[in-house]
Amino acid sequence: MLDFTPDGAGVPLSVRSERGLLYGELALLPASPGLVVLARAAAEEDGGRQLAGQFRRAGLSTFAVELVARQEGRFPDVHHHVPLLARRLTDFLGLLRNRMLMRELREQPVGLFAADAAAPAAVRAAALRDHDIAVVVCRGGLVDLAGTLYLRSLQSPLLLLVEENDERRVAGNRRALEKISCRKELKIIPAIGSDDALSAGGAVCLYEAVEWFNAGFAERGNNPGNRSWTCP
Repeated sequence: MLDFTPDGAGVPLSVRSERGLLYGELALLPASPGLVVLARAAAEEDGGRQLAGQFRRAGLSTFAVELVARQEGRFPDVHHHVPLLARRLTDFLGLLRNRMLMRELREQPVGLFAADAAAPAAVRAAALRDHDIAVVVCRGGLVDLAGTLYLRSLQSPLLLLVEENDERRVAGNRRALEKISCRKELKIIPAIGSDDALSAGGAVCLYEAVEWFNAGFAERGNNPGNRSWTCP
C-alpha cells in the first residue's frame, strides 16, 4: 500500500482521453487528513505545481491533474467544454477510487480544488460522484455553467472564493448558490494578480481553502456516512 511518497515527491499517474493521455501527479504525506485533487484546465504547468506544494506545506496530500491534453492547448474551446472536462475529472477520480479499493492507496477523504474554467467541471464531477467527494473549493470561475441539475444534486460542501474586483463572477456565483441546497459559502478575497505566492489574495485563498478542506476531511473521517457538516 502506498501510504506516502518520500519528501512529498510526485508519483505520475495518467488516464486516457480522446486525444491522448492526461497526466496527474500524486504526492502523499504520511499524516495528511485527506487528499486534495487539484483540477486544472490550463496549459501552463508551473502554477499548478506551485499551488500543490503550498497545500502540501499546509499538511495536505495532493493529486494535481491536467484536464486538457498537451496537444489540445491550441484549441481554446476545449478549456471551456464543461461536460468534457467533468468526464475527464471523473476518470481521474475513478482511478483514485480503484487504487483505494485495491488497497494500493490508503483509504482517505478526497476533496476537489479547481480554478477558473475548471470550476464548473469540478462541481459537476462532485455531483456525479458525491459519495467519493468530501468537500469542494472553487476559486473564480462561474459554477452555474455546471448546469442546474448538477447544482441542485450537489451534496459535497462547497466553498466559492471570488476576487473582490470580479463583480461579474461574484454576482453569477451568488445566483448559482441559490440553486444549491447543501452546505455552501461564498467568500470575497483580495485580488490575486499574476503570482499567487506573492499576493495577499493568494495567501487568503490558500488559508480559506485549507480551513475548508480540514473541516470537511475531519467530518468525513469521523463520520464516513454522514454528510451533515459545519465549517469552523
